[in-house]
This record gives sequence, structure tokens and C-alpha cells, in this order.
Amino acid sequence: MITRVHQREGLSILFIVPSDYRSLLEKGVASMILERDEGGFFKKVLNAHPYASKTQTFDLNETHRLIEFGRNYPFSFLNSNLGKRVNFLFKPASIVKILTSLVRREHIHVIRATDPFLCGFYAWAVSKLTGVPFCVSIHADYDKCYRLDGKKNGVPLLYKILERFVLPRAQLVMPISEYLGQSAVKQGVSQERIRIIPHGVDTRRFMYPKEMDIGAEFALPKDKKYLCVVGRLSRQKYVYDALEVARRLSQERDDFISIFIGDGEERKSLELQVEQKRLSSNVKIVGFQSNERVAGILSQSYLAFCLLAGFSLIEACVAGVPVVCYDIEWHTELIKNGENGLTVREGDIDALTERVTYLLDHPEEAREMGAKARKHAITRHEISHTSEVKRNCYRELLGISVNDAKERKGVDK
Repeated sequence: MITRVHQREGLSILFIVPSDYRSLLEKGVASMILERDEGGFFKKVLNAHPYASKTQTFDLNETHRLIEFGRNYPFSFLNSNLGKRVNFLFKPASIVKILTSLVRREHIHVIRATDPFLCGFYAWAVSKLTGVPFCVSIHADYDKCYRLDGKKNGVPLLYKILERFVLPRAQLVMPISEYLGQSAVKQGVSQERIRIIPHGVDTRRFMYPKEMDIGAEFALPKDKKYLCVVGRLSRQKYVYDALEVARRLSQERDDFISIFIGDGEERKSLELQVEQKRLSSNVKIVGFQSNERVAGILSQSYLAFCLLAGFSLIEACVAGVPVVCYDIEWHTELIKNGENGLTVREGDIDALTERVTYLLDHPEEAREMGAKARKHAITRHEISHTSEVKRNCYRELLGISVNDAKERKGVDK
């Protein structure tokens, strides 16, 4: 139980995340780390990255510290192939030892893992050794992700074993959608311990988007309708389905340009196909763009492809852009077919092309769908709302009552 003295002095949290700061910088999403204090709810946030490219510790600011364990951890002097295997074997025990010491020394109040596999195992082990409560958040349908990456059996067996072990032992399991919540129940988690924590978006970026002329910026004809594909350029995101729609549309009309915004392992292949299929007048791959620029581009777009998406689907809706997506995973929790967007059966390119054609030919209906999508997305995903949802989860973990929370808020003022 967290006392009022603890609340006044400030709460602290340890995040264990399967990520790497350098890759987050390259993707332009490193700033999201700074949202983990949930609007000042936590005065100290330690962020551990067990799978980093480099072993290092540094402060992002006075609240957030980053601890990364590289491939050379724990024995940096072992550089041979045999040495890498030794590090691989000893790394988990070393990380648990370091994090356990860190939790005790820094007086951490709660531990959160952002995957149910090795990060979840680390969170459980450190929680077991320190008595600090832990939770696990679930951010994707991992089986689907692995299969789309060519792994026919989905999640590796070791990860499946860890997931079955970790999830039932977490004090709270926090999926980002109802869909993933249902999957957690199938993994042995009781419904009483599941709390849905939707993605949060700072809608201010879309209220006053960055002023930019995307036609001039990317040398695009200004009399065309811009169809956006935002996100990582990978098979997981069905980028080739979006490209095929562009190819089919180009055979019938020339009033559009599909703009692929992002980077990823499939970029070179996509660029090659654009050239081979002679689609350069209807397809433009512009690479990675900052969050502010994405908001500016979306504000001038006619519609957005969000075939399998997370933040990009929410952001397209908040921007008031009508979306076309597959009716998979969590999409139908946000998009109601025919009301605030159009959904299509997964992999049905014919229907996908038909829905896009409909929106291109019916601009009034497209605008109306975009307006409804914006209203619904802001209600559900405005960051001030989603942050309060997460704060309530942490209060529950820490045994902080609503009255205590209100009293603390009054003291903070």
C-alpha cells in the first residue's frame, strides 16, 4: 500500500521495453518515452531496454532515465562468436540482478513490461525479488506479426512458453484494445485483471497542423487527390496491397497520387516495383517524415490507407481524413463501416479498390466520414483521456484510492 507520504514525495516506475533508443530516434518516435510519466503522475521514470545495440545509461531529462543493455552485455571483452553466445546465456540473469538492485536503490513503486515475453519475464522476476507490483501491457497481435514476417508458426515456442507463464502472474494486464484483451483471456488471464489502455494522441498537432504545401514539397501535381499510406514500409502493414490498389486505379483514372510516408525493410522493393510497373506518375514514396510533417500532410490528404495500423489509423481519423482499412484486429473498435470509414475483408484487393473508388467519386460522403471519424477518435484517444485511464490502472496497482488521488492533486497545486 502506498502511503500519502509516498505520494507527496513522488511515485516512480520502471519500464522494461523491447526497444532501442537509436532506432526510436530513427523512427522519430523517441519523444513518446517522455509521455510515460503520465502528466507528472510519476516523478521518476526508469526505462530499461534489454535488446539495445549499445550498453549505456543516460538521463533524457530530470524525470526520465534510459538504461540500455547491448549485445556485448555483460562481458564487453568477448567479441568472438563464442563470446556472443556466452553473453546470450548470461544476459538474462545479469539483467535481473541489475534491475533488482535498481528497483531497491531508486525506490521504484511499480514495474511495467511492454511485452509478455522476455520483458514480461524480467518484470516478473524483479517483482518477485523486490515485492514491487508489476503489470504487462500488450501492444500487438504478435502471432499475426510473426506470420506476416514469414514465420509460419507465429510466435516462437520459447516466447509462447514465457507468455503463458508471465500473463497469469501479472497483477494487471493492459492491452491497448478490446481485441487484444480477448486474446489475453485465451492466454489464461482472468477478465478481472484486464484493463484496456487505448493509444493516446496529442490532438493539438492536428488542430493546428504544420503549414506546408505538399504539392510543392514533393513535386506533386496540385490538381490530384492525395491518398496517404502512413507507417512502416513492411509486409506487416500490407504495403503491397496498397500499391496494387494504386496500380489498378491507374488503369482507370489519373486523378490521384498514392503517397507512401515512412521507411522500412520493403522500401527498396516498393521503389523497384513502382519503376517496373510504371507507376511513378501515380505513386510517390517520400520516406520518413516527422510527426509534425505527417500531421500537415494528412490535413491536405483526400483519404488514408490504414490496412493494418496503430497510431497511424488514429492520427488519420483525428486529422479528419476518411480511412479505408481491413476489418482485422482492433480496427472495428474505431471504424464503423459506412459511418466513419470503410472496412474491407483482409486481403480482398477487389473490394479494397472498389471502396477507394467509391470515396474518390463521392467527395461529400468522404468528407462526412472523415468528420465523424475525427469526432470519435478524439473522444476515444485524446491523450489527456488515455493518460487518466493509465493513471487509474497505476492507482489500482498501488492501492491509491480516488480520494487519496484527489487530495494529492490538491497538494500538488
